[in-house]
Amino acid sequence: MLPILFLPGTLCTPDVFETQIKELATIAPQVEAVRFNLEDSISKMADTAIETIRPHRTAAVIGFSMGGMVAMEIARKQPELIGKLALINTNYLADSTVNRSARLLHLQQANSEGMERVIRQHYLHRYLHKHSVTAQKLIVDMARELGPACFAAQIKAHASRPDSSATLRGIQCPTLILGAEQDGLCPPAVQKQIHQMIKGSELVMLDACGHFSMQERPREVNKALRDWYLAA
Repeated sequence: MLPILFLPGTLCTPDVFETQIKELATIAPQVEAVRFNLEDSISKMADTAIETIRPHRTAAVIGFSMGGMVAMEIARKQPELIGKLALINTNYLADSTVNRSARLLHLQQANSEGMERVIRQHYLHRYLHKHSVTAQKLIVDMARELGPACFAAQIKAHASRPDSSATLRGIQCPTLILGAEQDGLCPPAVQKQIHQMIKGSELVMLDACGHFSMQERPREVNKALRDWYLAA
């Protein structure tokens, strides 16, 4: 059985996968999660992940949001390191000018008013479909822990991220794409496009769920990941 490596999203620590790590640790020989800090490009994040995978030769890689973009970069650089791939609420497209401009304004606010203010004002309503005090606290706590310097590095990484269409078309390992019907950041249409580009991939779409599907629909996410990991 393959070791499992989780790749977190923007301003997320490994805590974002707490429920999934506990679930998959019951069936996998080893489960790890990468922590991204000051890497300022998707390529550098991929290198951090590659160094974690390399001692195992190959791994089952699970990437959420930005972490999915990192997984795509690993697939471009060293596809042999990925034995299985799961992409959760992610995007393969290059960043837009509108998004870049907004993030820079949010960074200025983070430096002057703190991360919590920025997350609560600009992001929570886009991250979650339904109000959840527990999920909101997790998202805010992770952002506060990582801080404005990490935010700045990840803004730079997003601004230079490539379109991964060609990479997706070349992926040959067993792949799960998991998305959410109410995810406005990485919408259903994008998940379906990824599914179409990766030959033989499986698509699971969760209803009544936003971007942070691991927090809003943990049982369904766990089942999808378990089934994907155990499939021959």
